[in-house]
Amino acid sequence: MQTLIKAAAIALAASSAAPVAAQEPGDWHVTLQPYILIPAMNGDAAVRGIDAEVDVGRKDVIDNLNIGFLGYIEASNGQLSFGVDTNYMNLDANDDDAVVAANVSQTAIQPMIFYRVLPYLELMAGARYNSLKLGLESPIPAIDGVDRKKDWIDPIVGVRFNAPISDTVSAGVLGNVGGFGVGSDISVQIRPMINFSVASNISIDAGYQFIYMDYKSGSGDDRFVYDVTTDGPIIGATFRF
Repeated sequence: MQTLIKAAAIALAASSAAPVAAQEPGDWHVTLQPYILIPAMNGDAAVRGIDAEVDVGRKDVIDNLNIGFLGYIEASNGQLSFGVDTNYMNLDANDDDAVVAANVSQTAIQPMIFYRVLPYLELMAGARYNSLKLGLESPIPAIDGVDRKKDWIDPIVGVRFNAPISDTVSAGVLGNVGGFGVGSDISVQIRPMINFSVASNISIDAGYQFIYMDYKSGSGDDRFVYDVTTDGPIIGATFRF
């Protein structure tokens, strides 16, 4: 059965990974970055064998967001940095035009290690833990009340590039690929950012995030599919200590 989920999806924002300037070994520096992602989502999903087309605009996500927390912390020492990105979102759909309404909650935790190989370039390795719960509501008895929770971990590898444009502006991009059949079949993230320094240890950050994830498990009535692209603008603030 193909059904259309409108106004119900998850704002999957992974890996803030705010770049830090090169530092002398022996000095630890901490970076904190709260941020907001306004995503659109499209793709295919399946819960307990029920197929669904995900087609969610940015306004749908904003209108149906119950609660969300998105934040990043990083500790760096010279060439080495350790970062953790944490995201929690809860979306409650209530769209009269939708055949199926969904209440979706998602947690994503992404620990990462960065190693600086060039003044503006770092190699990255880590993991992305995803916990996704989807419940369906519908006037169709066979669909109403259907829910499923899935957890998986993707290994990820990538790069982070950041370079100054002026004394107060820098630009960079974070890119990684993961899954490799360990968790999802494949996951890809690309995130360009511009950072505007407003004080010696504070910047305002703006950019755009694209993330694609293709996860499948089970068969028949136990089949679960999350084959979704999430993309949208990002704005945040970075505090360095």
